[in-house]
Amino acid sequence: MLNGRVYADNKESAVWIFTEEFRKKLKHNIIEGVFPRRCPVCGEVVDEPDRKICPDCQPELHMLQEPVCKVCGRELHDELAERCNCCQRHRFSFEYGMVLMEYNRAAAVSMAAVKYGGAKEYLDYYAEEVVKRYGKQIKRLNIDAIVPVPVHKERLKKRGYNQAEVLADHLGAELGIPVCRDALKRKRKTEASKELGAAERLKNLGKAFCEGEVPDGLYTALLVDDIFTTGATMEACTRVLRSAGVGKVYVLSLCAASDI
Repeated sequence: MLNGRVYADNKESAVWIFTEEFRKKLKHNIIEGVFPRRCPVCGEVVDEPDRKICPDCQPELHMLQEPVCKVCGRELHDELAERCNCCQRHRFSFEYGMVLMEYNRAAAVSMAAVKYGGAKEYLDYYAEEVVKRYGKQIKRLNIDAIVPVPVHKERLKKRGYNQAEVLADHLGAELGIPVCRDALKRKRKTEASKELGAAERLKNLGKAFCEGEVPDGLYTALLVDDIFTTGATMEACTRVLRSAGVGKVYVLSLCAASDI
C-alpha cells in the first residue's frame, strides 16, 4: 500500500492486502478501545490518539544528554570526564553501554509499575525511544542477537513476564535482530542488593547466572535490562556469555542513575 493505494500483481492479491490491512487496523482499534493506552509516567489514559505518553508528563523523564560515560553510558556531571566514578573504580568485560534516561523519581515509579504492577505496555514507549536514540548505532554494531537479562523462575511465575525479555522482543522487531531468550539462565534467586556496592553486588550475582542455549555464530550480542546501577548484573551476564564463546557484548539499559 502506497499513498493510500494498493499495488499488487493481480486482483486477488490486492483484495488480500486490503483485507489484511483492515484486520490489523480493526484489531488495533478494538484493543485501544477496550484497553486504552496509559501514560508510563502518570498512569492515566493518554488523551491524544497515537501518543504513548502525556505531553505534560514527557519532560519528567530525563533523557540522557552528553557528556556520558564512555564505558557504561550514564550521564556525567563533569564535562571533562570520560568515565563515571563507578567505571573509574571497576573494570567491566562488556564493550560499552548505552542508557536511555536518568533513573530519577519519575523513571523509578514507571519501572516499578512495569516490574511489579503488570504495566508491561509502558515498554512500548521506552523501546520506541531507544530505537530513536540508538537504532542507527546498534545497527552499525552488526549485532547477531539481543539477549535479555533473565529473571528467576519464581519471579517470572509471579510477574507473568520478564520485562527485559519484553523490551528485547520490541527492539528485535523494530531493528530486525533475532532475540535469544534462552542464551542465559538464572539459576539462583538473589536477595535485593540495592545497598551493596559494586564488588559486593557482583559477588552476590556471580553464581546466579549460567549459560543457556547459546546458538552457533553468536559472536556479537546486545545485552538488555531495565536498570543499570553498579553494573554488577550486566558484568555477571557478560562473563557468562564470554565464557560461552561470545566475542563482544554491548549492554543497553533503560535507565541509570547519574554519575555516582
